[in-house]
Amino acid sequence: MPRIVVLPPELASQIAAGEVVERPASVVKELCENAVDAGATRCDVEIEGGGIMAISVADDGEGMSAEDAERALERHATSKLACFEDLERLTSYGFRGEALPSIASVSRLTLRTRARDAEIGVEVACEPGAARVTRPTGHAPGTRIEVRELFFNVPARRKFLRSSGTESGHVTEVVEAAALARPDLTFTLARDGRRVREYLRAKDREERVRGVCAEDELAACRGERGPLRVEAFLSRPEAARAGASGLRLLVNGRPVRDRAILVAIAQAYGSVLERGRYPRGVVYLDLPSELVDVNVHPQKQEVRFADARAVSDAVYVTLSRALATAFSLPTPDRSAWGRRAPERNAASGAETAGNRGYAPSGAGYAPSGAYIPSGGHTPSGAYVPSGAGHSPSTPYGAGARGSTPNEYPPRHEDAVSVEGSVSLGTLGHDEADLSRPTLSIPLQPGPSFAEDARAVIAVRDSAAAPIQPSPNVRWSMLRFVAQLRQTYLLCEGDEGIYLLDQHAAAERVTFTRLRREYQSRAVPSQALLFPAVIDVTATEAEIVEQCGAEIAEVGLEVRVRGPESVSIHAVPRLLQRASAERLLRDLLSEVSRGGGRAFSAAVDLALATMACHGSVRAGDPLTASEAKALLVALDQADFAGHCPHGRPIVTFTSWAELERKVGRR
Repeated sequence: MPRIVVLPPELASQIAAGEVVERPASVVKELCENAVDAGATRCDVEIEGGGIMAISVADDGEGMSAEDAERALERHATSKLACFEDLERLTSYGFRGEALPSIASVSRLTLRTRARDAEIGVEVACEPGAARVTRPTGHAPGTRIEVRELFFNVPARRKFLRSSGTESGHVTEVVEAAALARPDLTFTLARDGRRVREYLRAKDREERVRGVCAEDELAACRGERGPLRVEAFLSRPEAARAGASGLRLLVNGRPVRDRAILVAIAQAYGSVLERGRYPRGVVYLDLPSELVDVNVHPQKQEVRFADARAVSDAVYVTLSRALATAFSLPTPDRSAWGRRAPERNAASGAETAGNRGYAPSGAGYAPSGAYIPSGGHTPSGAYVPSGAGHSPSTPYGAGARGSTPNEYPPRHEDAVSVEGSVSLGTLGHDEADLSRPTLSIPLQPGPSFAEDARAVIAVRDSAAAPIQPSPNVRWSMLRFVAQLRQTYLLCEGDEGIYLLDQHAAAERVTFTRLRREYQSRAVPSQALLFPAVIDVTATEAEIVEQCGAEIAEVGLEVRVRGPESVSIHAVPRLLQRASAERLLRDLLSEVSRGGGRAFSAAVDLALATMACHGSVRAGDPLTASEAKALLVALDQADFAGHCPHGRPIVTFTSWAELERKVGRR
């Protein structure tokens, strides 16, 4: 075996830097946070070549003395905490003392600073492998840090950086997040000598959000639940996108990523937002610092809550009420399948085990416009879809199951006060539990919530699992009986009764046709009378430029008009009634989420979403001939009982089962 040796300090610094400095945007984030912690009222960011060639961040904060300037470049040197207990009441963004030395180990860094009460400033020049050079200099009060040739001495890391346009887009997102976190500060961003962002100080969060998200129509939603305060600015459901890239979350003013909270925000929209789609907007969560642990991620992009489930539930309850009022949405049901309220004994008020039951939700629908019939169907029975938009529905008795523990309905009736717990007030209560004054959430969780939810699913499935129809059923041979709630198609066959979700069925038909046309590279397009010009991120503009030919094969003709704008000139003929902008945004979102994978790897997901928007929706009235044409088209579809997004299309009840239920057997 080779001998164990201590790594040289320079090599150790470069390895540690990989955890903190991932790309130019990481550098900008760390330097902006330092500026805010220094009491600045203004932060100016300049980049060249996407930040790879040069980054400059200047502020008008307190500045540093010569001694502090040199000490700031030492690892684990910080002024923001002195003991372990300080982590529990941390209010600053930085605290580890790793950012500046990590950046200096992989770039050529120059620090210029001047304390507010000093007559002259100081300049410290650093270069890996060379001695630092410190000299006096003229400088305004505050600090300016210049970073040049990032990763020049780590070629393995530099080759993984993307193009300058992509890196510029990430830097823009960081500056926007910093501006959202601190509306009382002024932030500017200049790229290659041109100012592209300027956010002057705002009076409150709402004014800042309106300035950063000026292109979005956002509704303000506010509420409190125990120690948690929620302030959200969210888009209408029709503006939702695949993936959560357009939804920003800030906890105690710190931009973070938390999938459970994002899922809870999407669930607050109820049945009008299908799984996998998220609204656009900004959500602020404020709660006592002792209930949040920020020391869990090298780049401080994640936090840990004292009780994540309670926070998730509180966000859901608060936003579901506000959104139902703001957008006239149906009252949401977080359970994917619904649940009866537990009956309680009249004498003791206790819940009886025998009274627990779970019933199908019969998920509601939200009419989103009148159905405009196409006027006919092809001889082969191909179904011609209607207008854009989507309002998902769940067939009676066939709900989709959640994919993460946070997507299962919580059992609040089991919450009890435990000694030695952190009191969160009414943070975790359902509306039915609001009569209780407090709820104490134990720091040490009990049985696995996911296991509990799976047990509930097993009870539901064993008690009321529908009998599956024969796999050889001919949908065109069914007799259409009626349309129920303008959402479900009731049909009769030799084996029993079939209840089809009209949107899920039409989505499957449209997806099959789109996929076949794409595979044959023959997706017919319909030219738009007037091109649709939309704003995109620099990353999305680069995708359009690099994958123009592949996007055209999907039936979309898109051209780049500027660094952050594109125009749509044609859409797939099959989806001509759908929103051209929404089709493109969903395609770009799926491709962006694909990371380094090939464009074709994201096509199926994109086609599924496009088919969703171009198909008949829940709430659209169908004539008997249109319903029959849809049944005929299902025979030609790659049908496996589910829509492309995994929701069940049909629920079946055999004649024998029906007769047993009504007492004829």
